[in-house]
Amino acid sequence: MSSSPDTTTILLLLCCLMVASQAVTFKCTSSTVTCQSLIGYVFANTTTYANITSLFQVSFSDLLGTNNLSLTTSKSDMVKAGSTVRIPIPCKCSEGIGQSDQIPVYTVVAGDGLDAIARYKFDQFVNDTEIATANNISDPTNIDIGQKVWIPLPCSCDEVEEEPVMHLAYQVAAGNTVDTIAVEFNTTESTLLKLNGIDDPKSIQADQILDVPLKVCQSSISSDSPDYGLLLSNDTYTLTANDCVICSCSSSSYVLVCMLVSDKSSSCHAMTCSDNATLSLGPLSDLSLGSTVISDCELSTCSYTGYSNTSSSINILTTLTDQSTACTSGSSSQTARSRSSCMSFAISLHMILIWICFMS
Repeated sequence: MSSSPDTTTILLLLCCLMVASQAVTFKCTSSTVTCQSLIGYVFANTTTYANITSLFQVSFSDLLGTNNLSLTTSKSDMVKAGSTVRIPIPCKCSEGIGQSDQIPVYTVVAGDGLDAIARYKFDQFVNDTEIATANNISDPTNIDIGQKVWIPLPCSCDEVEEEPVMHLAYQVAAGNTVDTIAVEFNTTESTLLKLNGIDDPKSIQADQILDVPLKVCQSSISSDSPDYGLLLSNDTYTLTANDCVICSCSSSSYVLVCMLVSDKSSSCHAMTCSDNATLSLGPLSDLSLGSTVISDCELSTCSYTGYSNTSSSINILTTLTDQSTACTSGSSSQTARSRSSCMSFAISLHMILIWICFMS
């Protein structure tokens, strides 16, 4: 009789191990060469941003922008146990699935096994079989100290419902349901079920990895710019154009807002937007990158469209984009001017705060 509980416990543990070791694959059929994807990593122990960038081999500035952290954040700052940090990873599609593009690369230490690396270093976002396959390791139990292994993390570059998105590899927390996850990330239950091939929403389990699509900001970046395809999800920012431009995505508008980094003005040349339309006040002046003006119930913004390199500088390209606004007929020019100032301030406020931190 006394052996029954032990047997039951062992069987339960084996079942848990079998579930945890299941492969994590995200569908990825996009013809895009590479894209950026995210890993929502929950740290079991207190760590630092330096350790995070080292483990995942990601840029510190990219890590700050992805998590909307101040640019004054130090690499030595502590990250508390239980904190979720979004890790930006380059993603590549191959044979219908998406995997991180040759990073991170982990160096084996004494006591490591592929299963332990997958479970305790990378929190089951990958399993031992996937690591072995990606690195042509015939025996997952036979690896050497100092050996470097590529960790193929799950990702995707696919559009969802014909819209570009940022894919987040999300680890289900205890008590989560498909519905609560959908609400948290501003998507729908049906979208999550279809994307993850789940028939029964009640079947999801704690620690399961789900592909969650995040809405991204619309942009005007041209296809011939080196940063074409730049995607930002809500409440994130990034430096682009060789750090000449800082772009932000706000969940209130989902329109990419970019500004020139002022201390780069000597090496970064930004074109202004010209508008030949005429208000009752006279011709509009050229708008600088990120500036806005309202005329005839239409919001015009000098938007970032990319950049080009020359031997002596970075040329920042712009275009004037228009968006209809609600207003009443007969509005005075003074009202239009006032609205323009308020709208420009509202759109740029988040960018200005980031820039103040950057200069501190």
